[in-house]
Amino acid sequence: MYDVIIIGAGPGGMTAAIYTQRANLKTMMIEKAAPGGYMVNTYEIENYPGVGKVTGYELSEQMFNHTQTLGVTYQYGDVIKIEDKGRYKKVHTADGNVYDTKALIVASGTVPRSVEVPGADRFLSKGISFCAVCDGAFFKGKEVIVLGGGNSALDEAIYLTSMDVKVTVVNILNSLQADKGTVEKAKKNPHIDFLLGHEITEFKGDNALQSVTLRDVNKDDSFDKKIDGVFVFIGQVPNSGFVKPLGIANQQGYIEAKDDMTTHVPGVFAIGDVIDKKLRQIVTATSDGAIASQSVSRYLEELEN
Repeated sequence: MYDVIIIGAGPGGMTAAIYTQRANLKTMMIEKAAPGGYMVNTYEIENYPGVGKVTGYELSEQMFNHTQTLGVTYQYGDVIKIEDKGRYKKVHTADGNVYDTKALIVASGTVPRSVEVPGADRFLSKGISFCAVCDGAFFKGKEVIVLGGGNSALDEAIYLTSMDVKVTVVNILNSLQADKGTVEKAKKNPHIDFLLGHEITEFKGDNALQSVTLRDVNKDDSFDKKIDGVFVFIGQVPNSGFVKPLGIANQQGYIEAKDDMTTHVPGVFAIGDVIDKKLRQIVTATSDGAIASQSVSRYLEELEN
């Protein structure tokens, strides 16, 4: 029986683990991917206080090592089901393991939003990618599209050009949604072109992606463009399907948590990108983790009394 199990080892989950472990609570993190979550695949981070410019992998490694130095139990696993047993919860993973815990912190984050057009499934990992850091090296000396207009899209576009990749940023809106500094940096990059007010309507090729059909949303004209790859950064969707039976998520799948990170199910807390919130950043996730740890401590004290 654990005092607290944390589902997800992103910045929020790891911060919560640091706090709960230091509070002498028996803590376990369960993660289905690499520690760091979405952060681990971020090329460059410049806005996390005190560390300056750092890669997502480096910051993830530092946070994870911190948890391990303190003695947090780390378990690989894909959580598929939560059972609410009142004074404790049962956590089921896809490999058949079941873990018991008095309190649960859901820090499962989000996953990339996919493009639902013909060919999208067929060319996944055959020209379509959601991670420039992971797959950028395969496109050295080639031409790709980065789909999206936010900070993630432009940051990844800039990163790809550092690997001798020619990039065209395609965004369905007529403007870019990234912050001003990132937009200026991208527009000054001679290896980045822009196709604003356009969308991809089809992915084409034989065994691998060879071209896409683009539609001008203003003129309703379509044309084909030869391309070696497409990197998709059009937003995220919450990774919360396993909590659906608990009734703590809204229609969009985001978990509804109060300011103290409690949900309406006693003993279940939620933090980070998976919750319904206005700002999703590394620093806000770590803040959520610290707050949740204090709420867990109070809950366990009340549980014992």
